[in-house]
Amino acid sequence: MYHTFKINKLRLKPFLNIISDIKKIHNVDLSDISKVAVTNIRKLLRQKGFPVQDGFTSLTTKCTICLEEKTEQKKTENKLFVNKTTGYFLCPKCNIHGEWNVLERLMKKSKLEGTIKDYIDDLQQKIDNFQNEWKKILEETTSIIDLSENETLELFRLFEYPYHHEASKVLSDVRVSDDHTVLYFPLKNSLDNVVGYRKIQAGREDESESCGLYAAGLFHCRASRTSRNDQAILVPTIQDVLHLAASKVPGTLIWLNNCSLPPVLLPCLENYQRLCLWGDWDNMRAVAEKLGEERCRFVRPTDGLVTATEAAVANLSLKTLVSEAKPAAHRSITTFAALRDDVYAELTNIDKVRGVKWRRFPGLTRLLGGHRRGELTVLTGPTGCGKTTLCAEMSLDLAQQGVTTLWGSFEIRNSRLARTMLQQFAGVPLEQNLQEFPKFADDFQKLPIYYLAFHGQQPIKVVMEAVEHARYMHDLSHVVVDNVQFMLGVGDEREGDRYLRQDAVIAAFRTFATARHCHVTLVMHPRKERESEDLSTSSIFGSAKASQEADNVLIIQDKRLTAVRGKKYLQIAKNRYSGDLGIVPLDFDKDALSYQSKKKTKSKQDEPDKLLDECFEEYSLEAHDSNNARTPKNLKNRNKSNDADTFLSDILNLNRTR
Repeated sequence: MYHTFKINKLRLKPFLNIISDIKKIHNVDLSDISKVAVTNIRKLLRQKGFPVQDGFTSLTTKCTICLEEKTEQKKTENKLFVNKTTGYFLCPKCNIHGEWNVLERLMKKSKLEGTIKDYIDDLQQKIDNFQNEWKKILEETTSIIDLSENETLELFRLFEYPYHHEASKVLSDVRVSDDHTVLYFPLKNSLDNVVGYRKIQAGREDESESCGLYAAGLFHCRASRTSRNDQAILVPTIQDVLHLAASKVPGTLIWLNNCSLPPVLLPCLENYQRLCLWGDWDNMRAVAEKLGEERCRFVRPTDGLVTATEAAVANLSLKTLVSEAKPAAHRSITTFAALRDDVYAELTNIDKVRGVKWRRFPGLTRLLGGHRRGELTVLTGPTGCGKTTLCAEMSLDLAQQGVTTLWGSFEIRNSRLARTMLQQFAGVPLEQNLQEFPKFADDFQKLPIYYLAFHGQQPIKVVMEAVEHARYMHDLSHVVVDNVQFMLGVGDEREGDRYLRQDAVIAAFRTFATARHCHVTLVMHPRKERESEDLSTSSIFGSAKASQEADNVLIIQDKRLTAVRGKKYLQIAKNRYSGDLGIVPLDFDKDALSYQSKKKTKSKQDEPDKLLDECFEEYSLEAHDSNNARTPKNLKNRNKSNDADTFLSDILNLNRTR
């Protein structure tokens, strides 16, 4: 009995380790990601004689670099902000910033090291260069407030901005080029110092360019004759800012471009006790999480009106909507009353709820509705069918529409993946258009696409830490893992252990997608099955957990090798959102490495195939009509069938000669 128990215990040990690993994976959170604990930061600062003040997003203390300067400054300006999550530090006064390990070395050493001194000198050089650049812009441009009323009105018409009689005062810090076609919006830090600018050109407003030190600044303004210093309203467009200013909404009006909030901007908002977020909830949700949900309020959509501009056009009171803003977080939702506004918002914004539509794959959009946050998609298909190529193009399509994407390519190198996506972006063979490479590369580089620096087998905990960190830093909307089997690798465990590990990975990404409101796409290999049989949801390698947890299951069916006229198509085998299932034909363009659907054009090369199809059709129809009544028309068709063999051979010979 003793020996039997001992053997069973040894057998159970690997499974117990797997279960332990699963528990660790599910506990991965921002607190696990942070490489520096808040207690360690506070302890080190206090040991060096620096008092620490706890804020919403950062720890505040004195700056060691500013203390060494002998210039007289207000003590309140001598603040150093240390991010609680990442340890990234920033001093708004001297503009010194960097990772926690740099600050740690600054604190521990009484004398600056050579590498740290070079780092600071390099930052100072960049600061001087920007100040000279901004000084030149001030000399070559004019302030909006210095323009005449007619010039201001024409300028607002050109940029399609809402105009009111005090608009020039609201945008008094904005600079205008001599030809009135370019606007320069200054980006200021927490001390109201200009650390960057946003360049907007007429007719190309969607391609705004942010310049400066490290984008650690925001454009903000206030409506005239309003007073409230503890409140800020964050909106995604400058049109929203102008509408709020025209309505004299109290508080600081902040332009949060595209609802993006890098962590380096958090010190700019540290002093506000109440933050009102007005924009698309999918994007503002991540913003509220960074800022601290306890001080954030969200303006709920009213009758399908999501932004302040839409509400202003509908003649709604913006002041009332801001004052009625509701908490961004629902910690304990137990009744329908708490969910009522969310349900109504979905019903009135049904097109928005469906998600971002694919432009290259209208058939996929027709079935799935769109790409939605918070969902898990599994893509599978036989070996060599083009899973990576298709997934790359689908993610590229979304990235071109502003969907921030993180690619985890564990099967192929990032350089090869980037080359594939670049060629799909360009639409032409790169090796034959090398002279256009700089232009294509510059445009592609502007897309919000990031890559994990992993290849081959990786521990799931390390991968999840990197994914969580990227989500916090870059506000991810889409994560792609290609593929799960390569990430797991081949270990010494038995097959059952491998299934448990794969289930743990799927559970981790399922939890991440739901909790972080981010779409996750998992590329997975199927089990080895007969080539003549179609793949199904049960064909995915491993247990049934992948198909059960997934919101969408996409299967590439490749019948080119098993049928004479076989085709490749994408099958939507599961669609939890609407339940619509179907297939999307996939025609591969080798030059562009693209599956993008294109309009068919008639060409001479298609004529033999067309004639061949007509021949088969005539032949089959004649066989079907042989038992019908004999009419002159049927007799005529029968005469045609007598020559079918000769006609078919002629067509085949024509194909050979070509």
